[in-house]
Amino acid sequence: MADITSSFTHLLPTENFVAGISTNISGSYTYKGPETFDVWVESSTGKISKIDVSTDPPEGGDVRKTVNAKDSSQLPIAYICSHQFDESYNWVHTYTDETMSNGDVYKKMDNPDLRDVYYPVWDFISSSWKLEQIIKLLQNEHADKAKANRDYVKTYSDQYDFGDTVNTKIDTYLAAIETYLGNNPYYKTWKYVTLPGSVGIIPKIPVDVQVELNKVSINGVGGSI
Repeated sequence: MADITSSFTHLLPTENFVAGISTNISGSYTYKGPETFDVWVESSTGKISKIDVSTDPPEGGDVRKTVNAKDSSQLPIAYICSHQFDESYNWVHTYTDETMSNGDVYKKMDNPDLRDVYYPVWDFISSSWKLEQIIKLLQNEHADKAKANRDYVKTYSDQYDFGDTVNTKIDTYLAAIETYLGNNPYYKTWKYVTLPGSVGIIPKIPVDVQVELNKVSINGVGGSI
């Protein structure tokens, strides 16, 4: 089968590795390879496990699918797999320094290759190829702990009336937690060498509030009703 060369543009994420596709940021790419080729995809995820196959996978495992590079909707899929066919493939990245809140400097990728920000998936429901955005997890262990405490208190404060004095202390505590969370966002961890520490101290549950919660909770903090 003859090889083809086909260029295309594709919309890129608004920010690399963060959910959300831009409506005006795009990249230009050129596919060099066969018109069609077969791949194996994982039966549980639809992700490609092997490229340019000529045999069916072992029974009960992956499934065999075809990528048609002459179909414009499948061309980006073919391109992401094209390193298998194009030995001269080379993508030159450019970067911009981004200074983080703690002084760390992150090298922001200005011109991502398509495979830097997407991966191909076979959609078994629609029987078609699609691109999934590569998303990295935002993290902040301090915010996680604060949210866990907040949610524990709210589990009971939303269901029980503890009287004016305790209710007021609960409201004050929950407001303090929200202030804390506002000062401690979830971080794009890949941009940091060292993650920032906690801004302030996680507000503690007042003792008299905890005493009242224990009366309706089986196991105290984290307990069930």
